[in-house]
Amino acid sequence: MSARDPGLAFTDGALQFETWSDRLWDPMGLALVDAAALQSGERVLDACCGTGAATLPAAAAVGPDGSVDAVDLSTGLLRLAAARVGAAKLLNTTLTEADVTQWRGHRTFDAVLCSYSMFFFSDMEDGVEHLASMLRPGGRFVTSTWLAGALEPFAGRILDAAVTERPRLAGVLPRPNRNMNKVSSAAALRAWLQDRGLMNVTVAERELSLTVDDEMAWTLVMGSGWRTYLPRDPEAIERVRKLFVRSVGPQVEMNSDSLVGVGYRA
Repeated sequence: MSARDPGLAFTDGALQFETWSDRLWDPMGLALVDAAALQSGERVLDACCGTGAATLPAAAAVGPDGSVDAVDLSTGLLRLAAARVGAAKLLNTTLTEADVTQWRGHRTFDAVLCSYSMFFFSDMEDGVEHLASMLRPGGRFVTSTWLAGALEPFAGRILDAAVTERPRLAGVLPRPNRNMNKVSSAAALRAWLQDRGLMNVTVAERELSLTVDDEMAWTLVMGSGWRTYLPRDPEAIERVRKLFVRSVGPQVEMNSDSLVGVGYRA
């Protein structure tokens, strides 16, 4: 399978990504911040911040004496995040375009947040260990990922539709999927975070089912990592869309069950 840059994919699909904010990304961003139990005055890194689903509630939680560094690869997502930060008049938040697995701030953090994104890292283990290295002793790493069975029935159906135009995808398990499979249960995520050197790890399951129509389902494809499955030719994309929408039907329940893990640096 040819490589597609997830940063560019999320920039191209930024507006479609934002369409899902109210129903999925913002509620789960708030859940991540709640799990982090942020306190006034703390310093927070929001790694792969997207459009600010966790950035905004984190900035509110730490208050004017705290700070949030929000980092993302995608120019398009950051542009939307900047608009939200500006509208909220947050003066304690800095947005940076960078690969957060290579980026290092000029401070240590009380908490590092990483929402539905570590599985996109080229090396998930090294990437998360890099993030954890920026924590102060006793600081916590807080992450969300998908529970086994989440994103169905769409995950399989978009791949099936894309294979008709990109036969090389047949039988291929993309790297983000391989990474997700490593941490797709509470026990697996707990052990995996412990293997990264984190202590006192806890993992909570969050069940969520969303009723989705075919138009919203395609919006999810266009605003997510699934966009990397698509061919480049617009006419071919339209053929994939028609196959996918036909397979989804007018309305379906989408499994959105998630895991939220918290671990502390020794």
